[in-house]
Amino acid sequence: MSPNPLVLAQGSVVVFEGLDKAGKSTQLSRMRQVVDPASTTFVHMPSGFSGFTGGVYALLEAQDTRPTDPLARQLAHLACHSESVPTLVRKAKSGALVLDRWWWSTLAYGWYGRGEVGLGIDERTFRTLTEAIWAPLSADLVFLFRHTYEADSNNVDGVSTGYQTIADQGPTAVIHVPALGEEETHELLVGELRRLGLIVE
Repeated sequence: MSPNPLVLAQGSVVVFEGLDKAGKSTQLSRMRQVVDPASTTFVHMPSGFSGFTGGVYALLEAQDTRPTDPLARQLAHLACHSESVPTLVRKAKSGALVLDRWWWSTLAYGWYGRGEVGLGIDERTFRTLTEAIWAPLSADLVFLFRHTYEADSNNVDGVSTGYQTIADQGPTAVIHVPALGEEETHELLVGELRRLGLIVE
């Protein structure tokens, strides 16, 4: 823990999004080390807060227990999101909230990553359901990581461009995190939080 921890503004919601193996987890860990834990809740989606969400996430991560149907997998993710959103809203009102993944991952991996195969439902239906679940919570800033440092089988064709498409379509402030060293990236993220007034000086 930093001797002079950063305090994020009450009510602020910051999201770390992007491709697997792009340095997102490393930077989240660095952020945890410098942010005052009393002011901020860090949470990974979809594992969330409860035994239900943690249990479902564990099932989805294991090859032998995850649903074979891709739509079933995405609906399981969305069930975890739906379970967590009311708690996320309360946490955001009482302090700051830092999310490891948002609904953007659901669309990027669950829809754009499916290509022509699809999910068996149309994009509008899937997007409407996803956005409706997350409607009570908006983000002030998304740090988007699209530069990978090693290969990952989850990063199939369409996911990266899907993230770009989603970022271009919404009003949320997005910082596209460039390919930098760990320390340079950390300094960039903290600098952007300051620039946008999300750190209490």
